[in-house]
Amino acid sequence: MDRSSLIAVAGALALLSTFDARPTAAQDRPDSVIALEPILVRVLGSTIGMAAPYPVSVLSGTELTRASGAAFLEEALRAVPGIQIHNRFNFAVGERLAVRGFGPRSQFGLRGIRVLVDGIPATLPDGQATLDHLDLGGLGRVEVLRGPNAALYGNAAGGVLHFQTIDPALQPASIEARSVSGSHGLWTLQGTVTGTAGDAGFRAAYTRNEFEGFRRDPVADDGSTYGAATRSVVNGVVSLPLGDGTLRLVANGVDLDAENPGSLPQDVLDEGRRAAWGFNVNSGALKAQRQGQLGATWVGELGGATAELAAWGVRREVDNPIPGTIIDLDRSAGGVRSLFQGTRPMEFGAFNWGVGFETEIQRDARLNFENDSGSPGALTLDQDERVRGAGVFVQGRMDIGNRLSLLAGLRYDDIAFAVEDDFVNGGDPDDTGERTMSAVSPSAGVVVGAGDFELFGSIGRSFETPTTTELANRPSGAGGFNPDVEPQTGVTIEGGARGTIAGRAGVEATLFRTELEDGLVPFEVASDPGRTYFRNAARTHHTGWEVSVDGRVAEGAGVRLAYTRVDAVYDFYETESDVYTGNQVPGLAPNRLDGLVVFQRGTGYLELRGLWQDDVPVDDAGSATSPSYFIADARLGIDGASLGEFRVAPFVGVANLFDERYNSSVVPNAFGSRFFEPGPGRTYRIGLGVNWGG
Repeated sequence: MDRSSLIAVAGALALLSTFDARPTAAQDRPDSVIALEPILVRVLGSTIGMAAPYPVSVLSGTELTRASGAAFLEEALRAVPGIQIHNRFNFAVGERLAVRGFGPRSQFGLRGIRVLVDGIPATLPDGQATLDHLDLGGLGRVEVLRGPNAALYGNAAGGVLHFQTIDPALQPASIEARSVSGSHGLWTLQGTVTGTAGDAGFRAAYTRNEFEGFRRDPVADDGSTYGAATRSVVNGVVSLPLGDGTLRLVANGVDLDAENPGSLPQDVLDEGRRAAWGFNVNSGALKAQRQGQLGATWVGELGGATAELAAWGVRREVDNPIPGTIIDLDRSAGGVRSLFQGTRPMEFGAFNWGVGFETEIQRDARLNFENDSGSPGALTLDQDERVRGAGVFVQGRMDIGNRLSLLAGLRYDDIAFAVEDDFVNGGDPDDTGERTMSAVSPSAGVVVGAGDFELFGSIGRSFETPTTTELANRPSGAGGFNPDVEPQTGVTIEGGARGTIAGRAGVEATLFRTELEDGLVPFEVASDPGRTYFRNAARTHHTGWEVSVDGRVAEGAGVRLAYTRVDAVYDFYETESDVYTGNQVPGLAPNRLDGLVVFQRGTGYLELRGLWQDDVPVDDAGSATSPSYFIADARLGIDGASLGEFRVAPFVGVANLFDERYNSSVVPNAFGSRFFEPGPGRTYRIGLGVNWGG
């Protein structure tokens, strides 16, 4: 029997034998989904349900990982208001993630959103974030702060994502292994060792993903696919007491090789084969990445205040052939961040304060070559790029009784870009130069309590710079940084209400509007299709609302619903040849409804998920859209049933249950109308987790 068959048989036998098992002691806990826990991405202490003038969503525990393939972020972040994840099923470029309309312009990775992993920034000083190193099978908690809270994180507009891996176990030793096999050659192997050694807790994990892909190779035309990927991720965490606090050391590394099948025009989609783009195949489009990161955080009491200190460093090497160009990038980055908080009691309540600073550096050695059928041709660019970012921030919150809280904050950011052009031959110009982008970002908020409900509102200014890649990509082909691309700035005002109904369900509704100046817009050109360039749209607005419901409808049955409306429109946007004023911003679904229903009996569970997404405009001119769709998923399994000295967790899952033909993502303003990235048909996966000593 092959590997997939063995896993399927083992998983099915375990599932049948243990589905009616009762909960183990470790799982015997309340099943309410309403958790009023501290916000870890805070500058000032607050909770989800009280005194937060901005919307925050928290996912934790098995809802992040059970019955998943641990290959895509979209499997973990389900039914979260304000978030759109467009899974391209393409490891070379990653998933497109937008919060309130910020992020879909990303050529790869995440843009417009600040990302932290275990307290360490995954967003680099220039604003680019990648999550290839994220341990998807070891997620313990995810916090989503929607909208800009400028006093906290600076160079972002859409919000903050904070991922935290599972904490080290409290017993001497625990070993866990998990394997998943699925359609299109998906295979995931995970191994984890966790426990304590004296006063220290430790957790070490290894994950291996393999994926053959489903996009047919039109060049070979023999039924083979183009879009295969392998990814190996190692993560290590050590937590130990130090002084009056806790020191947490984090190390991770990733080794990724992935083919890039590209996007398609409508006529190729109509052929129904979900093919790769032939130009990508002939160009050997792929991404090979090696990355290592080290970080340390310390949280504790220092000088009468609560201190949070962090330091980190990362090294990344990328070989990235794309149509027309081969990019060779070596990147080094690092930084430090500090935060000090305190509380001062007063006659009518309390004053909470926070102050901090951060500084980061980034250095890129960038080489571009002509793409000669996947091999490096003539050198076209050789430059050294440097980024230095510094920010200081202060925030105060006045709690008046237990019914009213007022918050105000101020942040200053100064980000300097410098480039040294090493490609100067004969009459070629020297494009060495510098650019500095800075901003003052104030914010304010209020929360008014009324029984089980509260009203909240905030206003904040956001600031977002272009990345080094966005600056270095110049349609003229020149080196240096594009002098015509400016940072985008915005002001967001939002308000809403949240609370609990009969102690069984949490509800929240939020209205928001963001006014943007110089919004960053992607586009492609005929001379270099497949490569993304950027320009500014003068004025844009994002208006919308979010509604979420999260609770229990019956004993052992829970529901989570999230509806998001985003109306993103160019208020004024003209180029030398076209007028786009009044058109929708491409890449965003104006309406999106995501729902999750969970049934649990003992350790057995059944999860049903449905996602409806509206038509997505694909270019600035509004000439075409990607059609709306509805897809459904199902997961069935066991959560850690006892089997002697072991705990087992078998599961099966079906994605795209009704075999819907749909586009999972789009590429805004792609040249040649190659806007569409098709999703797979119905897919299956089966897996088995085994834990010993936990």
